Amino acid sequence: MRKVIIALIMCLISVAAVFSISVTSKQESHPFDSIPMLEAYYDESDDGYADFWDRCTISLLTVSQGGPIYSWFGHSAFLVTTPDRRDITYDYGTFSFNDEDFVVNFAFGRLWFLCHSSYAEYQLEGLEEDGRSVTRVVLPFTREQKKAIISFLNENVKAENRTYLYHHYKDNCATRLRDIIDYTTGGDFRRWAESQPGYTFRQQASRALSRNPFMLWLLDFLQSGQIDKPATLWDEMFLPGTLEKAVMEYYHLDNELVVDNEGNYPAVPDKPKNNILFSILFGLVLGGISAMLLFFGKNKAYFIYSGVIDVVLGILGSFLFFLIFFSNHDVTWFNENILFVNPLLFVLAVLSFRRSGKVELLSRIIIAVIFLLCILKLVLPSVFIQANWTAIIVMVLFHLSGCFLGLFSRNRKKSL
Repeated sequence: MRKVIIALIMCLISVAAVFSISVTSKQESHPFDSIPMLEAYYDESDDGYADFWDRCTISLLTVSQGGPIYSWFGHSAFLVTTPDRRDITYDYGTFSFNDEDFVVNFAFGRLWFLCHSSYAEYQLEGLEEDGRSVTRVVLPFTREQKKAIISFLNENVKAENRTYLYHHYKDNCATRLRDIIDYTTGGDFRRWAESQPGYTFRQQASRALSRNPFMLWLLDFLQSGQIDKPATLWDEMFLPGTLEKAVMEYYHLDNELVVDNEGNYPAVPDKPKNNILFSILFGLVLGGISAMLLFFGKNKAYFIYSGVIDVVLGILGSFLFFLIFFSNHDVTWFNENILFVNPLLFVLAVLSFRRSGKVELLSRIIIAVIFLLCILKLVLPSVFIQANWTAIIVMVLFHLSGCFLGLFSRNRKKSL
């Protein structure tokens, strides 16, 4: 009976993984989305203060990456200078770990961010202390556009309007400013950007994550083919640095860039980074230890080591399972990796701790599943689009030694 239950669970997970059915809504919008907010508050009508608006300036601030992982992609903000020389920054990247239910909301993919204004002097001083560079480019808005944008920003920072549902790729500190700029052009900025092909979201994200190959591997593992679909320059502007370059190119502002802070962190690479070499080394380390333990007849140590690794992978698979089926993190939906890294690895871990001969069989099943997936990816590349070769490489190299567990044991007996 126990075997039947296990088999049914394996079938359920496998079938669900193929379809990646999420229990959450795949389409969600609210009144504080970027475009609805602009449609509600953006107004270029004359209010009789033409001279005041003429003397205002709006600049795009671009901040380099920082130390914590959430700052690796950089940051964007508007700097507004008024005739009385008050410099105010408006940005959409404010959140607090101390907010009520922050951890729960983060786990379920409901990331509530704020539109926040502050005195630019204090913010720039803080960024300089953190060692982050800041560049500034004055945007060539008309009097009417400046009036509309500043008025809109002042409405947006009000307590009742400032909260929005953050999405790392589609609705963040950079895309909100991108949408405002596009609104002033009547959509021409977007049409221009969408005419230019770009990298996928995964490729663009790899630029910032390349400073830590393991973190790049982990986030690549958790994110599905949702971020491997063809993108354009418009999509790529979720990265602050890309937004800055696109704005300068669109407005022909080649010589307008001003450096406010030099910063200590290295610049984000211009091109996507390939993590294949790290994955090979990572897999060789995990699998090499297994092979060495078996080669020298340390079977007990092998089973303990294999069981510990399978527990870790089981936890990782359980986390991925939760993200796919119970969270709003849409970048994890339809994740192919759930086929070979899932909660069932806890079963393999238990068998390893019990030194069961079934470890070899399950290892071969996992390798067979991965092999079948690779065939499908090669035969149907338009369906199985997820760029998950880094995960496949590591899992194959780790489980490979388990496939030949019996062979190692027989050879060991012959040598004795």
